[in-house]
This record gives sequence, C-alpha cells and structure tokens, in this order.
Amino acid sequence: MKGRKRNIVLSFLLVLGLIVCPNMANAAGKGVAFGSDVTVSDSMDLSHTTLNDNEIKIANNGTSTRVYLGVQVTEGTIAEYNVTLKLGNSNFTFERGTRSNGWEGTFTPDENDPSIIHVSLKNKEGVGVGLHQVASIRLNVKEGTASTETCNLFLEVPENETPQNPTCEIVDGKYYDDNGVEVTKEEYEAICLNPENPQTGSFLPYAVILGGVVVAIGIYMFTKKNKIYHI
Repeated sequence: MKGRKRNIVLSFLLVLGLIVCPNMANAAGKGVAFGSDVTVSDSMDLSHTTLNDNEIKIANNGTSTRVYLGVQVTEGTIAEYNVTLKLGNSNFTFERGTRSNGWEGTFTPDENDPSIIHVSLKNKEGVGVGLHQVASIRLNVKEGTASTETCNLFLEVPENETPQNPTCEIVDGKYYDDNGVEVTKEEYEAICLNPENPQTGSFLPYAVILGGVVVAIGIYMFTKKNKIYHI
C-alpha cells in the first residue's frame, strides 16, 4: 500500500512539474529599433535616439541632412529590420538610403504620403548584443527652408518587436524548424516535412500533460478500488 501511495504522489508531482515548467521557444533574438540624429555606436549618448521615448529633431544641414537607423539588441541575434519612418516636416523628404555593411533590402517611400518611408532590411549573419547602425537616410530639404528649421523624427514599429527567423523554411541554404531555430537538413525534414511527427507544433506539451493526468487518475482509482476491496 505504501508503494502505491508513493506512486500516486510521484505521478501528481510529475504532472505539476509539466504545468509550471512549460517548454520555452528559442527565438532568434530580442531588440528595439530606433532612429538617431547622429551616427550609431556602442558608446553613443542614447538621448540622440528615439529609445526611451526620446524626441529627436533633425537639423537642416542642406545636402548633408541625414537620419540614422539602428537597433539595440538585448538578447541573441537579430537578422531582420522592418520599420516605418515618419518625417514630421513636409519640407524634409526622402532622397536615398544607404545600408550599413552586411545589410540588404529596400527603402520605399509611401505612395500616398511622401513623409513616410518603409524600410525592410535583412542581415545574413545577424547582429549580436549591443547598439548597431543599420542604415542612414539622406533627406532632401526644400529650397528656401530656414537653416534653423528642424524635422521631428518618428519611428513606428510593433510594440516590443522582436525580429524572428522564418519557421519551417529554407532561407539562403539554412534550415529553420517550427520555432525559428536553425537546424540541420535532417532535423528540418523530420520536424517540418513529416505531418505525423508527434513533436511538431504546440500540441506536444498539452498531450504530455493530459497523459500525465490520465495516468495519475488511473493509479489513484486502481489504488482506491483495491483499498475498498481489502476492507
């Protein structure tokens, strides 16, 4: 009887452990995109960036008027950068964008609003923890604009945006599983190309928990039945 009671306790502890310690998805990295009125570097003053809800005003420097785009990586590696840049002065408009080393992608002025620029960039190697410049954007300043006139800079990104690796895709010869983690070709095929694989998707943790509950209840009912029988 003592052995059966011990089995019941261990079974419930197993189920409890599965509930309070769920599997963690391994994302590509965590970071925040920002704009700046100066070149981005690890030693820069963050007051020159849009981080921490800072307000940035771009000075009128004629043909040298520029905006700098960066990312603050706080965990892992980031390989994608997608933001919408909004200029708060109609006398300042987009001229051209220059990607930083390792970055590829496009700068696309909005079709309906010339003050909006859509930026979509990728980095094959990715960038790690720290401050990184992603691109610089040169602005046109309308002729006749006062030299003291400035342009407010707004950067729109989803809240707590975390660029992610693709899931169950092959990109540039690299294989990614259902959590966006780079894996081998064999692992990719086993996880993503086998619809009957019981470890694919988020169903597994719930199946394990449900199975543990069923086992625990079964042991309990079996023990209770035997106890009644022996009375």
